[in-house]
Amino acid sequence: MLKKYFPLLLLCFTSFFVYANTDKLTHDQISDQRWSAFSDVAELYLKNANANEFISMGDHEKDKWGNYPGALSYYFMALNKNKKSIMAAYQVGAALAYLEINDEAIKYLNIAYQNGFWQYYLMKEDDELSLIRKTNAYQTLLEKVKVRYQSHVTDAGKAKIFAPSDHPPKAGWPVVVWLSGYGTEGTDSQSLADAFTEVHAIFIGINGTEKLNDHSFRWSNNDTTSTNDAVIAALKQAETQYPVNKNKVVLMGFSQGALHTAHLLADHPNLYSGALIISAGGWQKNMQKSTVNKKNIIISYGKQEAESNRSLDQNLIHYFSLHNNVEVHTHNGAHFFDNSWEQAYPNYLIKIIND
Repeated sequence: MLKKYFPLLLLCFTSFFVYANTDKLTHDQISDQRWSAFSDVAELYLKNANANEFISMGDHEKDKWGNYPGALSYYFMALNKNKKSIMAAYQVGAALAYLEINDEAIKYLNIAYQNGFWQYYLMKEDDELSLIRKTNAYQTLLEKVKVRYQSHVTDAGKAKIFAPSDHPPKAGWPVVVWLSGYGTEGTDSQSLADAFTEVHAIFIGINGTEKLNDHSFRWSNNDTTSTNDAVIAALKQAETQYPVNKNKVVLMGFSQGALHTAHLLADHPNLYSGALIISAGGWQKNMQKSTVNKKNIIISYGKQEAESNRSLDQNLIHYFSLHNNVEVHTHNGAHFFDNSWEQAYPNYLIKIIND
């Protein structure tokens, strides 16, 4: 099997010299660096590492050093370890496309498809494939992947409902709808549900409406129509199982989910009574003049967030503050939950629901 890959493996191994200025190095220094460049591949091979370990090292070589030829050596070894590996074949194809070895790139992308590749959005938006994106071969393969994708997305937009164990109030349970961040799985929310059902509300976790990989979802990068449809469907599902107070439906989101939370509240203020917006991030459409009135809204973010995220949070604070009850809470971290979230966030929701 390795004989097939030898010419490209030779390219990968010799690529070290593209990334090192050898003019000022002694022979011993060059020798040490040559061994350093090859030793990780050899070490993985000698310890009989599996395909995923080689892929992980290839990703590291590419992402940290920008060394695509070097990353190829790991990806080829991964494919040698497992000829049926979907992601090994895909990563070989993507790296080759980046290196402008186009015919071979298409060949390995087709091997990935033959192995079962279905990750439509990955292939559609992968910057490494930009140089082959307009080719007929790429477009044909992308359409085939899109068709296969449809059979893998039965859980996109899917909801999981968690209800309190005690008796519902006379008006029905308040509802907290959770929109998780990019690349996560909203229905995998047991720890959140355990914390938030203590505020005496139904907790609904929803997967993003676009599936990236197994257990990995996102919300649309273009609009919130599919997000709102998923929330409405989840609320209808909850109503068939539990008494629901439609006047107390609170949205809660993190990162991309937080941004969609803000847009849903702005676009459909009659459907939602308030929101907990945590570290908003990602695409933002233009928000028109606010028609949101008398809502309880809490915005929380980290002081160490990227400037773009902090600016976005400030924009949301300004947008909602005119006619609503807006509170802002910051923590000392970056783009993640407040360390005290298990106490802080349920308290925020109690205030949003009951004020």
